[in-house]
Amino acid sequence: MRTHKRLFKKPCSHVKGKWERHVRRLQPNVVKIGRFVAILAVSIIAAGCPHVNSGMPPGLQMPLLQHKKPASGVYHVIGRDESLWNIAKTYGVDLQLLAEVNNLKPPYSLKPNEKVFIPGADRIRRAEQPPGPAMEEPAVEDFSGALAWPVKGKIISEFGVLGGTQFNGISIQAQESTPVKAAASGRVGYVGSIPLYGNMIILEHPNRMVTVYGHLKEIRVQNGSKVNRGDIIGTVGMSGRSGTPALYFEVRSRSKPRNPIFFLDQKS
Repeated sequence: MRTHKRLFKKPCSHVKGKWERHVRRLQPNVVKIGRFVAILAVSIIAAGCPHVNSGMPPGLQMPLLQHKKPASGVYHVIGRDESLWNIAKTYGVDLQLLAEVNNLKPPYSLKPNEKVFIPGADRIRRAEQPPGPAMEEPAVEDFSGALAWPVKGKIISEFGVLGGTQFNGISIQAQESTPVKAAASGRVGYVGSIPLYGNMIILEHPNRMVTVYGHLKEIRVQNGSKVNRGDIIGTVGMSGRSGTPALYFEVRSRSKPRNPIFFLDQKS
């Protein structure tokens, strides 16, 4: 019996002190691991990863979710008789991407000496005119009306490249506690909070599209619940380092950030 009592005695003070110091050293690492797991989970959903039996397509691979990142590319100065399609062919860049990243508006025509950012390009090239008779150029697609405005207000941060940084969404200024609405019908893929985005919601939609709502004050939906276009899902806030009440809104299609302005209803 004495042996058992010795086994279950309280540890010596110096042993206890070592254990407490070890736990304190581990705590910051545990917090970092927790944040990484949360961001990784959100990134998988933003890539189009569905819930089980949600009817959504299979998930895609993508880097961690980022609302901005360093831009890679060059600026091309528009020459005489150069068109967006001509420049896209010269650099081997997708026409739609070129229009969206430069926030071009219909009819997507360019003026001499205007600058356009060429994503992924490593050097400036001369846009040569194709030989032979002029051919009909492909058109930039406009998906206006595919999504409803989640909140009405002034756009204070645009999609695209600014100061060497690629911004993957837009920020819409609105009064704090203004209702935020679902831009389209779908299913709630994630609710929670991550650095920079603050309180956020990710909605999954058909055709591997997701919409992201950040800087929220309140979240009024739950994971897995279905929402209809126009349903209130939260309220405008300042969470996630937002200096003024605003909604951060992002659109991703097949894992790639897309310019929300090309999808939002321009008539409302």
